[in-house]
Amino acid sequence: MDQVWSFRATWPPLLLLVLALGLAWLSPFLWLDILCFLSVALLTFDTFARQKQFETLRLALRRAGGLTGHALARFRKARTSWCTRRAALAATLAEGFGAESRNLVREWGYKPWHVFPDEAFTARSPFFRLGFWKSVLGFSRG
Repeated sequence: MDQVWSFRATWPPLLLLVLALGLAWLSPFLWLDILCFLSVALLTFDTFARQKQFETLRLALRRAGGLTGHALARFRKARTSWCTRRAALAATLAEGFGAESRNLVREWGYKPWHVFPDEAFTARSPFFRLGFWKSVLGFSRG
């Protein structure tokens, strides 16, 4: 059963990884193939980072006995991008706090089509921040 929860935490980067592989396979351009394979490498790292996030949030939820304190802070920190939000929701669902976490996400105003990170297309884009890339590559402690 843990494999099902683990897949729920990692399916967004895995889906993007499969799409990038498909595009590379269909592409007649070498530059696009190279770009796709770089994306595959990044998404592989991101998949492992989401798995790690899932496990640490599950542990925090067990220790806190619910979505309070440190566990709530970790959940709030994970809300800014689709992949991190999915991993956090999977962790809360696995620990039995799914309804509470879905209500929080709804209160924050996120919808299923909110895929890009918050402020992705502004001057304050997370793509320009080291913390974002550390998170994607799995080097962040949070």
